Amino acid sequence: MTQRDTRTELERRAGAAARATEGVAFLRPNLAGLLRRLTVGASGRVAVRAPDGGRPVRGDGEAARDTAREMAREAAREAPHPGGVRAVRDAADGTWEVEILLTVRRGGGRARDVARAVRRAVEHAAEPILDEEGAPLGGRVRTTVVVTGIV
Repeated sequence: MTQRDTRTELERRAGAAARATEGVAFLRPNLAGLLRRLTVGASGRVAVRAPDGGRPVRGDGEAARDTAREMAREAAREAPHPGGVRAVRDAADGTWEVEILLTVRRGGGRARDVARAVRRAVEHAAEPILDEEGAPLGGRVRTTVVVTGIV
């Protein structure tokens, strides 16, 4: 498995583990993920591509904005590429640094407890990938969880 494949699989599994953790409302999509879905036409109207590849939502009215917001929330929860997750390998010691950006659900527990649970879930999900890669120093992973909001 190449380093790029490992990074992609690590991000995918980390995103799935974080989303499945009790108390997580959704992962925060990164800017590239948000811009990838937006298109602005010559008239200045915004079209948001549907996450399932369906017809885009067009318009500049309140209904189009509401639909676009709901689609963005849904895409953040179910996106195949996990926005809100970034994995980078430290060249010095081979450690993978995984950063998770998420929003916590109100009433789902204290934000600190949810962040700790996400960290444990991500590190557990990363074990099979890093073991099979045969990385030096056992393919360790260091996880940072950033709570960006509460909804």
